[in-house]
Amino acid sequence: MKTALFPALLNALSDRGIPYVLLRDHPETPAIRDLDLLLDRSRLAEFLRIAAQQGFQLLKSGRLNPGKKVLLLWNDRGPHLIDLHERLIYHGYEYMDATLVLSRRRREGGYYHLSLEDELLTLFLHNVLGKAEIQAKHRDRLFALFEARLDENYIAEHLRRFGIAEIFAEARREFVTLARDITLVEKYRRRILGRLQHHPKMNAVRQFQIRVRERLEKWIGGKRGALIAFIGPDGCGKSAITTALHEEFRRATIATDVVYLGPWGQHRLPLHDIMRKLNIKPYSPKEKSGTAAAGHLNAMRRFVYFCKGTVFYLLLAVELWFRYYALALPRLRRGRIVLADRYIYDLMIGYKNRPLHSHQRLRRWLCRRYPKPDLAILLDAAPEVIYQRKPQFEVSQLDDIRRRYHELRQTFDLQTLDTSVSVETTREDFKQRFLARVLRVLKP
Repeated sequence: MKTALFPALLNALSDRGIPYVLLRDHPETPAIRDLDLLLDRSRLAEFLRIAAQQGFQLLKSGRLNPGKKVLLLWNDRGPHLIDLHERLIYHGYEYMDATLVLSRRRREGGYYHLSLEDELLTLFLHNVLGKAEIQAKHRDRLFALFEARLDENYIAEHLRRFGIAEIFAEARREFVTLARDITLVEKYRRRILGRLQHHPKMNAVRQFQIRVRERLEKWIGGKRGALIAFIGPDGCGKSAITTALHEEFRRATIATDVVYLGPWGQHRLPLHDIMRKLNIKPYSPKEKSGTAAAGHLNAMRRFVYFCKGTVFYLLLAVELWFRYYALALPRLRRGRIVLADRYIYDLMIGYKNRPLHSHQRLRRWLCRRYPKPDLAILLDAAPEVIYQRKPQFEVSQLDDIRRRYHELRQTFDLQTLDTSVSVETTREDFKQRFLARVLRVLKP
């Protein structure tokens, strides 16, 4: 099926006289989802306005790859991407003169394409630098371009400005071997990047800027990604839906991580060992057995229990805050989506699905002071469905746990997502109801 998204956008650029050139795929290729476009930098703002009118949003601004931006439109046919090149660049290494390439473009079939010489160079360098292999889908075209009658002087002079003319000439001579030998491609890749380090000199400056930004973004600055928290009883489908969404976002080139932010287990600090050695737990001995609540203990034992519980929750809060600042926030600063497997809200349910009857005000206070996720989702399924997946608890116990989770909906603005159906159906339900909200949170 052909999509009219890209042709409509390119026709709008032509109508406005905005210089562009297609780098690889044809915009009318069936089922195309990704279009690489080189644009005149002086017309960038105008292009972004036109793209926004077509429904595209800026996804990546080029902070860590100056000269390249990514735009996204996600509709019922899935994600559509534009890799927008202001420079011909790979992670800060500029390898061709974009202005010169644009000046030599040719019009064919209603669209602007690269000259044959520039098509050869961009396709070869894209495979070697960007893919570290000669992709099968590009081999025949590269063989044909190598055999075509091209302006050899232009190729040599253009690459000489970037210090890689001799390396390209060598690769050309042994391209038959190179096309099938990944190890040899990697050798050429390292040689080319070594030459591009100082050709032109701005490449070295960009590399320094990128390294500084990478380190600063990890520890300084506001969130630019989205935090989605998933809570629910064991067996409700958290692992399945987070895995499915992780793959879905990857299709749209949105970097995504799954991080455990629940209160029980996977501790990163030694506090849990300290609590265990001191016998500090969130419940009293009688609560553990389920025979009595804390209110039936004598005054001294109630006081000891209260102190132990308070220390337990405060130490646990330190662990949870550490996990947020060490695991979630650095990723959010880099514009990634973080899928939280469980969240601090599980404190209100109980200890490993065991109800807790005291320190409710402290637990609620800790939950309210913890960073609020951009989207908190309660995964919901009937107790009978959960029991079939994980029969550790009786159906009656699961029904009680489910009721307690639902009581949190208003307090913490939880959205429900039905997981009693197939993972594919749940994923589509998520996209239909929440995808637009998540994308609005992302900042380029």
